[in-house]
Amino acid sequence: MSRSLSRDPHSHPQVQDSKMTQPNEPPTASPLAITLRNRVLSPPLGFNPPNTSPTLYTSAVAHFLSIPWCACLIQTPNTVPFVPQCFNPLSPSHDQLLGATLATPRGVQQVLSFFHTEDETHIQDPSRPIMHVSTLFALGEGVCGYEGVLHGGMVMTMADESMGVLHDINNALGKVGSTFGAANVTASLEIKFLKPGPINETVLVNAWVDSVEGRRTNIKCEIRDGRGIEIAKCTSTWVSVRPKL
Repeated sequence: MSRSLSRDPHSHPQVQDSKMTQPNEPPTASPLAITLRNRVLSPPLGFNPPNTSPTLYTSAVAHFLSIPWCACLIQTPNTVPFVPQCFNPLSPSHDQLLGATLATPRGVQQVLSFFHTEDETHIQDPSRPIMHVSTLFALGEGVCGYEGVLHGGMVMTMADESMGVLHDINNALGKVGSTFGAANVTASLEIKFLKPGPINETVLVNAWVDSVEGRRTNIKCEIRDGRGIEIAKCTSTWVSVRPKL
């Protein structure tokens, strides 16, 4: 007697199976959709994605301008600020960890990234990618592990998201290259924790492209507190992927 196997309507149509599934037979997984999207928000660059909060950019800039050491960074000449797409979700099915779940007064209050241009043609030249991006995270009290100490998993999350921002901004700017025109995922990540991180403060993550090898981008980053103390450093490899894995 045949049995109809009901599957995810977004994966494969129903099929008829003439045998029972064996208990030790692993389930068939649906393909994971990896779609390239551009949610970078930067009025100075003319990037205003639809369905974006009208105060998302202005509130982030105002918040960090109120912190003297952050203001010095984002007011440096030739600095271009933007809200990364990980903090500007396309929908309730995208970028929910940082852009929704952790985006609370006790979690991640504000996020702002920025980069420096080398000259006035840097942004418009598609052959000259942005190789270094910094990201500011305003943290609340709900991201601690031990009392008063930033959770190590939060440190890794900020490092991973900040390194991904490098691909996002280069894609948004139309930079050419084997990795910038595709979606990218983390293939490996190694982190070293150097000092306890703070809560209820702002943390700076500097990320830069170390090398590009075909579809692989090797990225490094450092995480520092408001006093300039390095609390962690990280190396990571990212791989560009097709629309479906």
